[in-house]
Amino acid sequence: MNSQPTRLAPSKLGWLLLRFVLVIEVVGGAVLVWNVVLAFLAASGEPLGAKVSLLLAVLISWAWIAITLWGALAKRASWVRGSALTIHVLMFAAATGVLQGILGEAIGLGWSLLILALTGFVAAVIARPAKPVDPAE
Repeated sequence: MNSQPTRLAPSKLGWLLLRFVLVIEVVGGAVLVWNVVLAFLAASGEPLGAKVSLLLAVLISWAWIAITLWGALAKRASWVRGSALTIHVLMFAAATGVLQGILGEAIGLGWSLLILALTGFVAAVIARPAKPVDPAE
């Protein structure tokens, strides 16, 4: 029997924060998907291939974040942390692109993405899988 108390507070806080960040990203992503669909339908002079590729990229990205949120809510820690870390590294890259003016001139969006990326990354690092309970102990 282990006499050391188990500290689960940082891990639980990490999971709570990660779920919160992923919910924000799924809702924001749904708004983005809606806007891209409307732009897809409104852009008549653009090449079809460019419109379809942008729409597919946004849909796949949103689905990836939604599946990661589902995994976090279902406590599937074996792959959720890796997925969340990857998402937030890529989001950090997008945020720096927006802040530099490469991906647009929306400074508020860039800072929002940067804060979400850093918060989600730290939360994914802090969130650790729960140790399985050994019935022999």
